[in-house]
Formats: sequence, C-alpha cells, structure tokens
Amino acid sequence: MMNYMDLLLTQAGKLPQKVFLVTETKRLTYEAVCDAALSYAALLQSLSCPKGTLLIVRKDPVAQLTAFLGAQKAGFVPILGHPDLTPLLAETLSKKRGIAYIDDGQFRVGQSGSMVPQGAIMGVLSSGSTDLPKLLFRTYESWADFFPEQCRIFGLKRDSVAFTEGSMSFTGNLSVFASVLYAGASLVMGEGLYPKRWETLLYREGVTYLYLVPVKLKLFLRIIRHPFLSVTTVMAGSQLLDRDTAKALKRAFPHSEIYLYYGATELNYVTYLTYKELLQHPMSVGRPVKGVSVDIRDGLIYIDTPYHVAGLSQPCTLGDEGFFDEAGYLIFLGRKGDVVSIGGLTISCSKVENALLSLPYVSDAIVLSVADRKRDETMAAFLVLKEEKNQSAIRMDLKTRLMIQEMPRHLIICSELPLTAAGKVDRRALLKMLENKGSPIV
Repeated sequence: MMNYMDLLLTQAGKLPQKVFLVTETKRLTYEAVCDAALSYAALLQSLSCPKGTLLIVRKDPVAQLTAFLGAQKAGFVPILGHPDLTPLLAETLSKKRGIAYIDDGQFRVGQSGSMVPQGAIMGVLSSGSTDLPKLLFRTYESWADFFPEQCRIFGLKRDSVAFTEGSMSFTGNLSVFASVLYAGASLVMGEGLYPKRWETLLYREGVTYLYLVPVKLKLFLRIIRHPFLSVTTVMAGSQLLDRDTAKALKRAFPHSEIYLYYGATELNYVTYLTYKELLQHPMSVGRPVKGVSVDIRDGLIYIDTPYHVAGLSQPCTLGDEGFFDEAGYLIFLGRKGDVVSIGGLTISCSKVENALLSLPYVSDAIVLSVADRKRDETMAAFLVLKEEKNQSAIRMDLKTRLMIQEMPRHLIICSELPLTAAGKVDRRALLKMLENKGSPIV
C-alpha cells in the first residue's frame, strides 16, 4: 500500500541534494527530510506499541511534515493536529474521535476505537470553527490520482518553487505539499501572518508558485511595493476572490496566471477558473476539473468525485448553494446558512460581500447571517477600510449596488478580520465582536 513516505524515498533516491523544504531559518534537501522522517519512524518503532492512529501536534511545519512521513514509515496512520491544540484539547479530541495515540512533544496513549477504513494512510481534521473537528480518512490514491491533472492545470513542475503559509494540518497546505513532493519541486513555508517576511522569502528563494487563501493574499497586497516577476502561478481557494483583488494580484504578479478553485477537505478540487474567466464571471468558482461532475438539486451543489475521503457516498452535498450561469460556470452563493430570507426574498451573503468589496475604500469584507432578538434573519457586515469612512457614507454607496432588502442591518468596521489557525475568517470571533457592540445574537 503506497504512502507519501514511499514517494519521498523514491524522490530522495532521484534528487538527494535538491532543496525540498525551506523556512526562514531552515533549508532541507530531499535526502535530509527523508533522514529526519526515518529517525522519527525509528523512535516510534522503539516504543513497541500496536499500530494505530496518531495525533501529531507541532507548531513548526517542517517538524509536522517529518513526523507525518515518519509515522507512515512506522506503520501508523498520522493525523496532523491544528497547532492551537492544547494538551487538554488534544486529549478531548482523542477521546471523542477515538485516536489511539497523541504526540504533542510527549508521546502517550489516547483512546482506541476509531475504525480506520481499508486502504487509508492518513487522517485529516476538518477546519470548522464552531465544533470539535471531524476526523476523516484518505487513501493515497484519493489525492495522488489527481496529481498529474493538478500539476498540469496549475503549472507545477520539477523546477517550481512553491510558497504557502500556515499549518500543514490545513488540508489545502498539505495537498500542496503532497503535489510538490509528487513533482519533485521545492516548497517554501512562511510561518505566521507576517507579510513582510513572506515578501523577503519570495525574493530570496525566487518563488514561482504562490498558494494562499484570499484573505491572506489581501494582507500580502497591502505591503507589496514592487512587482514579483518570478511568480508564474497564484492559487487561491476556500473563499471567493473579488474582481478588484484579482486585478491587484495581476499588478503585483504580472507574469502569473491567477487561479481560483472551489474544493473541500472532504472532496479535494472540484472546480477552478482563470484570471480572465474570473473577470468575465464574477461570483463564479469556475467549471469542474477533469473526472468530477457537479449538479444542482433544489439549489444545493452536488458533487460526484473519485477524490473524496473514505466512506463518503457519491454524489454528495456539503450544504453549499449555487447555480450554473448560461456559460456553464458554477456560481457559488455560500453555505446554506449564508443565505438569508428577508421579506420573502432569498439573499446571498456572498453577493452582499461582493458589493462591499466593489467599494474603492473597502479592502476586505465578510457578511454573516445572524438572528436578532425576534429571531428574524438578518445580515451583519464586517469591513476593513483603506481610508476613514463613516457608516452613513458606506450605506449611501451600498444603496447604488443593492436592493433595500439586501442591505445588511449591521456594519462593523474592523482593523482586520480575525483568522483561525487554518487561515480562514474566524466567524465565531466576529459574532462575539457583534455581541460586544450591543447587538445580541441568538
């Protein structure tokens, strides 16, 4: 049964001295990463305990990956925990999800009971911010069978130097790592939300392939002073990318093709579109990738894909709502809870977000569905501004873009949008912010 450690052993045999993983302070070749993973495997094997699921908690991305690979070599099924997991939360997760072992710097027995599906070589945790993460399992093939097409679409080659930021427990980052390993390329990893340090790394390493979620791309754009001429691919996922941000990215990375994709932890890549298509089809997340079909049933997006997590019946829906436009592009309206009914009209929070982002003085925005004391559905908009503007002026400008029913009841101006450890907007923190401003949420 093939796994990513097997793939690393193959690549290290072919490219022993090629640089594989880079951070601000580390520079490891394929051979060095392989040796570190084998050392961790030997440590696990010396414990002489029955094989099972292993929750790995590390803050350093290189340490995350070497432990992940080494655990596979030792016969365990690794699960990368989110870096903000405290020992108590790790034990709670182990107990609730039946994870056999925990290694957060201290190896210990957890809670047996989780049945590992046949052929699964890794576990992944969902990145939801409201509940305990779900534990999902993947076979090697569920990602690897898509690598040839993934590399072709997004231009990932052996001479590519990719960049991402954040924990490898975020499946978007882990998938990029795995595809870089498949291609025999190099991966540069930023640590923390420090865009000026990302800029230094991109220049220093000659990065050609940039992967960041849209909210991080917007942070990056704030500090970029000169175009990056080496970057040929910019990939964004997990959130919609508005037209103005796409144009700003094209100015910052003039030699790049910009891609927005729609995917999920449970499904892998579903649809994608290019910069030119994004400008022509705002609100769209593109057309299905090869081998994946998408249908709309009662307004819900249903996906049939061979690249899903173990045990997920096909076709399936994640509760996202949308429709196809006349040209066959998928229009993403948001998760079911992100669509509200006001005065008999169904309103997409994503549409309101895009209207806000079209205002020249708004650098970032998110719109959430909330309920007031009367349990009526309404919307709260959270904005990051480029320049000072009062709420009355913002509402006047919005009225030229939205119907009266589409106007958000609450406008909250923030210095920045809070992020989860997975790099997504922290909705729970925003709702708390709204509550603290005297607008109770029920």
